[in-house]
Amino acid sequence: MSTPSSFQLRAEFPHGTLPEVFGVLTVADPADFRGEDGLPGSILGDALRLKKWRHYPAEVVLPGVAEPLVSFAIIENPSKLERLARDFIRPGIFWVQRGEIIQTFLGQKPPHPLGKWDAFSGRPPATLHASGNLALLDHPTTAFLCSTECPGDKILEAYDWARRQCDEGGTVISGFHTPVEKDVLAILARRSANIIWVSGRDLPKTVDAVFKAPLDEHRLLILSPFPYGKPSRPTKESCSLRNHFILSRAAERFIPHAAGGSSLAADLENHLL
Repeated sequence: MSTPSSFQLRAEFPHGTLPEVFGVLTVADPADFRGEDGLPGSILGDALRLKKWRHYPAEVVLPGVAEPLVSFAIIENPSKLERLARDFIRPGIFWVQRGEIIQTFLGQKPPHPLGKWDAFSGRPPATLHASGNLALLDHPTTAFLCSTECPGDKILEAYDWARRQCDEGGTVISGFHTPVEKDVLAILARRSANIIWVSGRDLPKTVDAVFKAPLDEHRLLILSPFPYGKPSRPTKESCSLRNHFILSRAAERFIPHAAGGSSLAADLENHLL
């Protein structure tokens, strides 16, 4: 079995974020590895751009090889990646799901589990896990937070604000946890706003139906600043950590109401300290 000391897998994902699911497909660079063994990386890069598949630079460092193999981390489903690997005469794919690497050999032999991505990357562990459109990480964002207890006039103010975000194509980051936050999410999801949902737990394996349209339209990014499996459900502490994360990532904030003595009021006060 291969170990982290025998080779390394690396990828340049934005802001140290590790996608929930992706594949690493090596190409035949440097030139010594070309010939009948595959096509050069520039051609694969052109193919990915034409397909409009989300992809990021990656490399595989092999023992005894002076130069790393130029590679791509590609966010697509396994069957599409397998077809691509066959087209480019590559022997297999490193498939990564929820941080675990499975090496697939395109029918030559059974898939082989290798271990955790962080152990093979040779870099500090990923601080963020994500599903959806990673490009939203580069958008200027507005944090939206609101207490569970909220006066009626402030609720209407929040709804009006959400509609403006849709008209302006804004990017809103929130936990969408309280009733008003969920109502605002429904408004944002129906129209053209971009949504960054930060979970109060590890990255959920399934998402609510409200997220389907923005996910299909590449307007959604789901983030978790927690390890996989910890915590398995939101807690008061994890929700507080989530709120601090949201406030630290946002360029602006809109908070229609923070009830006195509430957890949100305490989070806002602690964030300013």
